[in-house]
Amino acid sequence: MARAASADAPRLRATQPAEDDRRELLRIDDRLLMEYWPVGEPAEPGESRTLPQMDESIAAFIARPTSDLLARAAAGAPDQAVSVEATLAPWLIKVDWALELILKTLARMSPQGMVIPQLTEVNISGGGISFEASRRFEPGAKLELRIILPPFVPIATVAEVVRAVPARRSDPATGGRAGAGRFAIASRFTTISPEGRERLIRHILHRQAERLRARHTNAAYDRNGGV
Repeated sequence: MARAASADAPRLRATQPAEDDRRELLRIDDRLLMEYWPVGEPAEPGESRTLPQMDESIAAFIARPTSDLLARAAAGAPDQAVSVEATLAPWLIKVDWALELILKTLARMSPQGMVIPQLTEVNISGGGISFEASRRFEPGAKLELRIILPPFVPIATVAEVVRAVPARRSDPATGGRAGAGRFAIASRFTTISPEGRERLIRHILHRQAERLRARHTNAAYDRNGGV
């Protein structure tokens, strides 16, 4: 019996990397706060933005983590959702208001712009990320990325560009033509901590579960005639 158990052990160990590989293949479309810049270059404000656009970016940077935190607290304990929101929300809104005011003041004092994570449409997995950029990066270029998972979990990583093509828009106003000055960047992570990768995968699983619950809820609502 001991011989049989030892013979099975390598097979069990061999399945673990395969399971980890499958988890890394999980992929979702999402909107995340993130910033990026070429390795070896200083972080820059990125694409130029007007003050109203900068104000919008600052508001998203401040408000998104708070809304995610309150949403997760309510989802985790629905019966305590009212209590949680009534207790935390006023204080969080007050802190958010103060931080937003400070950042907007600093933005007006910095004509060259500010380095601040932008709310970005991404396609992300445990192995890489795709997003639109205002500049083209050649395949093989290395980028430093800072990705902020909800409610506020920063992930620092280095990614290698594997593809960069002119972005195409489905907006009828552009007729599906390539977005002017925008590029679709596909990249794979080359440097990421095990903890960071695990947090990414957990975030993806959490988002998939949320969306599945929402579909089931909507389906039940439709079956009941909207009641």
